[in-house]
Amino acid sequence: MKKIVLVFVTVLITVSGYAQKTADIGIWGGSSTVFGDLDRAEPFKTFNLNYGAYFRYNINARIGVRAMFLNGAFTGDGLVENSEWKFDKNVSDLSLQAEINYLRYILGSKKMKFSPYVTIGLGMAYFKYNYRPTEIEVFNPDYPGLYEADGTISANREEAVAVPTLPFGIGLKYTLGDRLGIGIEYQMRKYMSDKLDDLDDPLAHVNGLEELITYNEGGHNNDWGAYLGVHLTYKIYIGKKACPAYDSKNW
Repeated sequence: MKKIVLVFVTVLITVSGYAQKTADIGIWGGSSTVFGDLDRAEPFKTFNLNYGAYFRYNINARIGVRAMFLNGAFTGDGLVENSEWKFDKNVSDLSLQAEINYLRYILGSKKMKFSPYVTIGLGMAYFKYNYRPTEIEVFNPDYPGLYEADGTISANREEAVAVPTLPFGIGLKYTLGDRLGIGIEYQMRKYMSDKLDDLDDPLAHVNGLEELITYNEGGHNNDWGAYLGVHLTYKIYIGKKACPAYDSKNW
């Protein structure tokens, strides 16, 4: 957790160093859900509080670059091979994304006061993976590594996971005043890991020929995360004059 915050601060300082005249800072709040290995799991069934902040440097009225940090709960319950499965954890998410406006948008401008937008970038996520062999045995007794050499079932264990993500999203933002804006957005994450729902390739097994059969090799896994929330943005000035990129005559 401390390492992720340190990286986030470093990114903010770096981006701020290149910002010429203006930028935006904001706070974000909403809920999250997981699309993974569970059947009959209802998205956003439970409100999972997530919160965060971001720094955005607007290159011009169409394009910006956003460094964003989110933190909060991820929970889920459903079925795996008709067996009940639940998970509950905290996820910290750091991303750097390009933000592309469909319409020309400048926070504080009366002529360009709202726009739909899309985002895409790269990120990292940090969470705890809980390996629960007793519960896995119920629906997959042939799961690899489930038993010790003496035939007893393996013990539960917890491990920290830091995994790359591919973040992208859509949203709508609107100017409230000279420096204040509000927006709503839906963001998704593709995780380069199958451990978010505590189910790491749950149907993997050793067959009768002692062959290991897996389903997530080569980066193929089932874990996606999603955020739905609102954000409040405040324009800050860096320097005495507004950046020429904000001149509506240029864009």
